[in-house]
Amino acid sequence: MKKTISALVLFSIISLASRAQEVKPIEASIEDYIALLNQNGYQAYSFDISPMKDATYQIQFEVREYVAGNPEPVSAQPYGRGRGFKSRTMVSDFMWRELSEEELADIRDASVDYENGVYSRAEKITVGFMPCENDSTEVGRLYVENQGSSGFSLKLKPINHHGVYNDDVIYQYKPVPFKTSVFENGKFIPLAAYASFWFDEKYSVIRFCGAKEIDPDMSTEILKDTPHYYVIGVTLTKVE
Repeated sequence: MKKTISALVLFSIISLASRAQEVKPIEASIEDYIALLNQNGYQAYSFDISPMKDATYQIQFEVREYVAGNPEPVSAQPYGRGRGFKSRTMVSDFMWRELSEEELADIRDASVDYENGVYSRAEKITVGFMPCENDSTEVGRLYVENQGSSGFSLKLKPINHHGVYNDDVIYQYKPVPFKTSVFENGKFIPLAAYASFWFDEKYSVIRFCGAKEIDPDMSTEILKDTPHYYVIGVTLTKVE
């Protein structure tokens, strides 16, 4: 009898231990998908503009190109629909023609703040980077929450590795966000940089190392090391 009980206890312990060591499937989290997207060339940086939600601002994105040794941009390209986006769409924007009662009801139901005449508004903007089949080009998208988006493309430059990698033509860039900027009406705010790796002659390697965020005054060391980079930024101008 004692042997039977001992065997049952031992079996129970083994069963519990086996269950404790199981590797069972679980549902993938949002973080798992983000990591997967990042590893395949997708990256997004979002920025809070909710402090400006009680007024309407013209939102103009701009991409500025820089090369080593020159603190001034060698090119600047605005992006957006015409003059850019607006941070708010007002109910009055629909009143350029006479509307039916049904149309007015639809606008009222869809408005985020109908009493104050606000149909929709943006409380964040996003800079997104996506993979491109062409090694010499990077593509991305600029989003204004609830207001629209615009695509952009960047022409890349090969890394001068002085023949260390034989005749290989190597394009390698990395997106880096900027630190928080103090908002000033009508002032350009840098959001993210897209910077080239560089060839380290001392160790004969291609590298990109340094700060994970860039100072808004462009003083961060990696901007002195990289031979070529773009700065994607935005200007918000209050509509009077």
